[in-house]
Amino acid sequence: MAKRRKKQRMNLWKLIFITLLLCTATAGGMAGAYLADVVRDLPPLTYLEPQPSLTSTVYARDGTPICHLHGEQNRIPVPFSHMPQDLIDAFVAVEDHLFWEHRGIDPRGILRALYVNVTTDELHGGSTITQQLAKNAFLSPERTLRRKIQEAIIALQLERCYTKEEILEMYLNQIPFGHGQYGVQAAARFYFGKDVQDLTLAECALLAGIARAPAYYSPYVDMDAARTRQAVVLQQMVKYGYITHEEAEQAKAQPIKLAGIPEPENNPAPYFVDYVLAHLLERHGKRMVYEGGLKIYTTLDPRIQEAAEAAVKSVLDPVYPLDSGKPYPQAAVVVMDARTGEIVAMVGGRTHTARLAFNRAVEAYRQPGSAFKPVVVYTAAFELGYGPASVIDDAPVAYEQISGELWTPENYDHQFRGLITLREALVDSVNVAAVKLLDQIGIETGWAMAEKLGITSLVKSGVRNDHALAIALGGLTKGVTPLEMTQAYGVLANRGVRVTPYAVIRVVDRYGNVLEENRPIRQAVISEETAYLMTDVLRDVIEQGTGTRARLDRPAAGKTGTTSEYVDAWFIGYTPQLVCTVWMGYDQPRLEDGQPARMVRPSGKGVTGGSYPAMIWREVMIRAHEGLPVMDFHQPPGIVRLRVCAKSGLLPGPHCPAEEIREEMFVAGKEPTGQCDVHVLVRVCKDHPEYLAGERCPETIERVCIRRREPYQPAEDGRVPLDANLEVPKETCPFHQPPAPEGETTPTSPP
Repeated sequence: MAKRRKKQRMNLWKLIFITLLLCTATAGGMAGAYLADVVRDLPPLTYLEPQPSLTSTVYARDGTPICHLHGEQNRIPVPFSHMPQDLIDAFVAVEDHLFWEHRGIDPRGILRALYVNVTTDELHGGSTITQQLAKNAFLSPERTLRRKIQEAIIALQLERCYTKEEILEMYLNQIPFGHGQYGVQAAARFYFGKDVQDLTLAECALLAGIARAPAYYSPYVDMDAARTRQAVVLQQMVKYGYITHEEAEQAKAQPIKLAGIPEPENNPAPYFVDYVLAHLLERHGKRMVYEGGLKIYTTLDPRIQEAAEAAVKSVLDPVYPLDSGKPYPQAAVVVMDARTGEIVAMVGGRTHTARLAFNRAVEAYRQPGSAFKPVVVYTAAFELGYGPASVIDDAPVAYEQISGELWTPENYDHQFRGLITLREALVDSVNVAAVKLLDQIGIETGWAMAEKLGITSLVKSGVRNDHALAIALGGLTKGVTPLEMTQAYGVLANRGVRVTPYAVIRVVDRYGNVLEENRPIRQAVISEETAYLMTDVLRDVIEQGTGTRARLDRPAAGKTGTTSEYVDAWFIGYTPQLVCTVWMGYDQPRLEDGQPARMVRPSGKGVTGGSYPAMIWREVMIRAHEGLPVMDFHQPPGIVRLRVCAKSGLLPGPHCPAEEIREEMFVAGKEPTGQCDVHVLVRVCKDHPEYLAGERCPETIERVCIRRREPYQPAEDGRVPLDANLEVPKETCPFHQPPAPEGETTPTSPP
């Protein structure tokens, strides 16, 4: 019986043991499954590296920062070597005093946290600095047991992969400090206006205190709370032997000088940055630009940018105040290095209210007026063999349009000059001459040249298109931008070589990898001789033509542009070093009633390209060239100079008046060889020299007259070329004739 009871007891213990074993196995299996599920969601543990959102920085070409680009998190990474020892000690003392000793987790802290989590409704932290890095860099912010286990696993792996210094560097560059500032460098600049390496002990302790709860301990929110937390940090530093009690007391007594919450970033080149930003977003995407910690090196010259901004203000603000309550004309400026295509300055408007705002320098397609004549007419003609001495007849002309109506181009002064050289026609911006010349060379030839020079906005098809002679006067369907015109004139400045404008030199990612690198793109599109001839003519525009307000103390060339009703006004010019375009106009070319938005000066006169735009251009270029050597335009060897007659473009003949003979330049091999056939000697009546001599004229004289190659038709209102009175008379003198038959009378005086 006793033996049976003993056996039963053994069976009971065996059952209990088996039951416990099964329970343990089940619990272990469940724990293992739970742990496997926890691990499954972890990032790869072979090599962990935080990928925080980093602020991107835009630099000028001299290396100075222009602005910062970031999303919600402004984070500027800084190496551990730049972090002051007081800052490191402050964070270790208050956040994790065993940081230099543990392997990523503090077992006692973990057990303490688990006990609190199991026995109460609270969730205790107990995290080391390494665990906090794991949480901030790799995990969601939720406070659950599952996340705490993941945090511990990642912390252990981080300690295997990195040194303590590397972990602390990542942590201090990661954590938030409130107001959108992340990492100690951004925080140091935001709160104290200095780099982290320049912080005092008091400032280091304050930052370490803010990190616990930025919304509460920010000195911008509550300075008393921030100073109280600072005192706690300093006490911890004393407790663990990082500083003395006296040093702590001195730091507590030190006044805290805050930088003040800055206004929204006001960079010195907002439209230039917008242009760069649009390029970056298209090329690299929003996340990379705003969070990738890119270093963007640009072509901006801060000195020239400042000059452009100042010139617009000084010229226009006194005339069209921004605070007048009335609509005011806008302006745009582009300055480009003529040899490389680097955009060194850009003004896209007189005010800038939002990032990626409407940028008139690159987005405003407007009518260029006479500034388009060199682009679509004269450069094309010079390439075909015409030259500054070629002659055209500025006389009345009419062209039949597709609609059947006649178009009669007019000059700005409503006069006709007669036979003039192409130099005179361009210098005085004679419209009729430009239209006639384009008609001679062909619209398609003008199109091709404009595109060679960099114009991409011509409309070649559709109901409304640019297949019209009006393009000679800048009458375009879509218009052109200031940047396009800068590139086009840059070809002339750069001896016939087109350079593509660019603003970004190099883009480097957070690891130092070059994502993008741009170099000058050059293409010879016209001959060097053509570029030089055009430049020489455009120099006269500034010296004695419509652009005299743009004169510099160095060689420069340029052209004015003014559209009908004074809606748009331009000045585009260049030196051998720089090209600059200035545009003025209202954003809406038409008013609500459909009338043109005319720009009027205080005098009541309309704004022309030779007025305010030329004045702005001059101010920009004077300052932009400070310190640059005075350079003349390079004359290629294939240029020759000859004395020619200005009415024929040929070598002077025996009857050419001295005042019509001038020196002109030609491409070698294309200079004239024949003599003037326009000035001829005719015999006229001395009493009535407007008539050819008749057989009975009592006295005759010889007179030099002009014989046109093609007859002209007077304008509808009777206007004729200014040199019409010099033409060979068409009639014989009627006042010295045989006696008239009976019943008729003989004229005795001019009618």
